[in-house]
Amino acid sequence: MENVSNHTQLALRIKQLKAKKFIQEEELKVAIKEFVNTLSPLSMVKDSLHKLATDNEVKTDLATVGLKLGANLLIDTVLGKRSGIKGFLSSLLVENVAGSYINNNSSKIISTISQLLNKV
Repeated sequence: MENVSNHTQLALRIKQLKAKKFIQEEELKVAIKEFVNTLSPLSMVKDSLHKLATDNEVKTDLATVGLKLGANLLIDTVLGKRSGIKGFLSSLLVENVAGSYINNNSSKIISTISQLLNKV
């Protein structure tokens, strides 16, 4: 700490301390705002989803679920799941076969689709 011996030095020191106070207050405001944002539920969900989106295992699982849903929709549409007992049973059988095929070959299917999409 400096010794102040006259009025000019005192006025200069007061200005320096006020400037330092202003900077510290701004830094504190930013820190509090960041802290509050980390506590918000939306921010927590967003951070969690970001972490999940970067996890390759989760990406593969989501892609597999998407493939199954797409296959089931296509099968239901083509075989007419709601058009009688024959349509229901045949679509159920094909869905099970397609589901097990997708489970066993999901990484191959996903990479093939990715290659096709990259070409387009």
